[in-house]
Amino acid sequence: MNRVFGKKKKAGPPAPSLDDASSAVGKRADHMDTKIAALDKELNTYKQKLKTTKNPSAKRTIQKRAIEVLKRKRMYEQQRDTLMGQQFNMDQAAFGIESAKATIDSVAAMKAANVELKKAIKKDLNVDDIDDLADDMAEMMEEMNEINEAMGR
Repeated sequence: MNRVFGKKKKAGPPAPSLDDASSAVGKRADHMDTKIAALDKELNTYKQKLKTTKNPSAKRTIQKRAIEVLKRKRMYEQQRDTLMGQQFNMDQAAFGIESAKATIDSVAAMKAANVELKKAIKKDLNVDDIDDLADDMAEMMEEMNEINEAMGR
């Protein structure tokens, strides 16, 4: 049978949680930010050198180096933006899971409250008794009004 269906795959390590994956991606994005900041410093030094350099050939080499640094910076910025997008998607998924769990808890609480309410209504409340009580109250109010009218004459 192993030849037809293959062998059972070995269980690998458990998948990381969304929070773990999101924090790992966040750390990588922070690492990209430090690289971008270092390249910014390097670009500023090249900018200063370009201002002070008089020799045209030296200026061209400095410009080439600055352009290479700019290309690397753009590449790191694109990678950082991609990582930030991934982190956003993971955070959205985690929020969705939390919302679903909260909804499940709310529904369970509502079901329990519904059962309690049904028990209380069946045990303590009878519609016929309430109708009789309301009729008695209405009759008493009419009698009170008649008494008040008689006293007011």
